[in-house]
Amino acid sequence: MTTDLRSITLPTAKPGYRPQAADTCIESDMLQFYLLRQKTAAERWQAAAAMTRWARTVALRAIAKASPNQTATRFSQVIFKEHWTANLIPNSDPTMWAQDPSAIAELLHPVFEQLNIRYYITGGVAAIAHGEPRTTQDIDLVIEVAPSAVDPFVTALEQAGFYVPAGAVEDVKAERGRVLSITHIEQVLRADVVLNSDSPFDRSKMNRRQMVSIDLAGEALYWVGAPEDIILAKLLWGRRSNSEKQWRDVLGVLKVQQQALDYGYLGEWAERLELSQLLHQAMVEAGI
Repeated sequence: MTTDLRSITLPTAKPGYRPQAADTCIESDMLQFYLLRQKTAAERWQAAAAMTRWARTVALRAIAKASPNQTATRFSQVIFKEHWTANLIPNSDPTMWAQDPSAIAELLHPVFEQLNIRYYITGGVAAIAHGEPRTTQDIDLVIEVAPSAVDPFVTALEQAGFYVPAGAVEDVKAERGRVLSITHIEQVLRADVVLNSDSPFDRSKMNRRQMVSIDLAGEALYWVGAPEDIILAKLLWGRRSNSEKQWRDVLGVLKVQQQALDYGYLGEWAERLELSQLLHQAMVEAGI
């Protein structure tokens, strides 16, 4: 159904409202988010997936043009920042990388289900599902598994076709690290899998995860971090890194979710995490 733009009455922007980009006027930004609020999480994700597939296809064409006789090797060096050889990834087809990150979620979900591992998608993919579509390079997931139970998990990943760096596995088992950066060999897709810590906020995020569909048929259902937790997590990350991308994601989720958010929860955890001032600023810039 086509939206009759003449029937849309946008509210007056509140003082401090900030468009997502410097070259976007306030009215256009407000219209964009009015329209995004009419979309489902799956529709927002599919819009972002199309952007990502297009961007990756363009990147692959550029790599092939620059190195026509060594596309696979050059692809590994450019995309993975490592001197991988065709012997290490013999079955990989660089064009598979043009898929969007939801393809790797489809591969990982059965592994988590098989081992009864609680998980949720976070980072850019979660911000897209709850907020503004954009391109994203890979997928971030948080899992609940003890370091002592990592070996069966790694075995299941390898059986599912994933390359898991041995050094990272040893760091996780020795509790020197919490991240496994894994790659699916044939589909040339990456994911960062983070072991959940035992802090009150991390436990809360896991308990509040939501089952979300990210395909238009409503068949691909995955656990995704709740929008309030994505906002708080990105405020935390942005405070450490001073990242404009994290801030834009926060504004995007706030602008799309608006009255659907649990502001009591947001306020409570913002205070506990010493994020109250940042959250207030974000809400002002999102027009809330």
